[in-house]
Amino acid sequence: DFIDIELAAGERAISQLQSFRRKQKSLTRIIVSWHDTSKTPSLAKLKEIFLACVKTGADLVKIVPYARKMSDNLKVLSLIAYAKAQNRDIIAMCMCDEGKISRVMASQWGSYLGFAVLPGGKQSAPGQLTVQVMKQIEQLMKGSSHTTRPVPAISDALTFVLLGNPVRHSLSPLMHNMALSAMQVEGHYSAFCVSDAGAAIAGIRGMNIRGASVTIPLKTEVMEYLDEIDADALALGAVNTIVNDAGKLIGYNTDWLGLMQVLKNKISISGKTFVIIGAGGTARAAAYGIKKEGGRPIIVNRTQEKGKALAARFDCPFYPLADIGKIQADALINTTSVGMYPQIHQSPVDAAIPANYQVVVDVIYNPLKTKLLRDAEAKCCKIVSGLEMFVLQGAGQLKLWTGREAPLALMKKTVRERLENLES
Repeated sequence: DFIDIELAAGERAISQLQSFRRKQKSLTRIIVSWHDTSKTPSLAKLKEIFLACVKTGADLVKIVPYARKMSDNLKVLSLIAYAKAQNRDIIAMCMCDEGKISRVMASQWGSYLGFAVLPGGKQSAPGQLTVQVMKQIEQLMKGSSHTTRPVPAISDALTFVLLGNPVRHSLSPLMHNMALSAMQVEGHYSAFCVSDAGAAIAGIRGMNIRGASVTIPLKTEVMEYLDEIDADALALGAVNTIVNDAGKLIGYNTDWLGLMQVLKNKISISGKTFVIIGAGGTARAAAYGIKKEGGRPIIVNRTQEKGKALAARFDCPFYPLADIGKIQADALINTTSVGMYPQIHQSPVDAAIPANYQVVVDVIYNPLKTKLLRDAEAKCCKIVSGLEMFVLQGAGQLKLWTGREAPLALMKKTVRERLENLES
């Protein structure tokens, strides 16, 4: 049995509790805890707090700060190592979505115990994982010393993650978990809000995560931390998929393949001109794919420096967003987040602009029909929702992670039904 008391209760209260235990001749152990619900201090400060807890005569020390960035997890894990070096038992982890990695890794580093949510229960602190997920990860950790096969067997418990910021409204976990179940792959897919790309990639290595999806704003930033990059991803300069192959992290890009597939259903790419709004990872994928298929991309971006750099990379024209009305082209592709839920009444361009194009594409899938697409439809344009591309790029990721074909129809149905429910 344990009794948990906060360090903030003071030495007197802790001393009284210890005295009461002695009088009762109880074997109950006392945990002296410290929590910070707003931040993670420096490692030096955490060590000071740990020593203050030890000084009270605690049987166990518990340190739980709030993670604001991925690197905060490393501070807490380092604190566990510090405590173990002094032969002291410690419970340590971080709260919040950013701290989920520490909850998984803490036991591997020597934390005395962890916390999880029971079936049907509720989190007692932000970032807690379910018992099922924790058991799956523990099983994976126990098997991490064995050789990892390029294509995992059906019996392997696998972990997949989404890395980005923001990720709160992403439907990737819903879609991928449904697909994994249908494919009879034992595994789980979770979303992590990331502010430190390097620490996130270190987490993939440390936890032996099988694969990761990468979304805005990390598609180019993660590349420097990978061991190998696929030729297409290297050429376009962005990664949206990471495969952990026996400890070697390989970056791929399935965005451009998904986008080219949906474009070909609406328009012949070769010889056509495409205006691409944006200069991020998806814009890179669009420009690369269009050039590879014989089309002519034009980059349009609000920030001229980024737009010009992307245009120079693919040897194509650049226009500032304010000049988009002067461009003549066959199709318009929005790769920005303007118009994404919850800002559903926004569009990257004026309502009259879509009339200049035969086809208008928006890579946003939530909502199903953005304001840009509604404006384009009103001008009798052919429109392409981001749902198709979202499903296709996700299916490509699953193929890379598992070596198996993904259930496209189920994935599309799953996402569409959730979006329709959200919009109703």
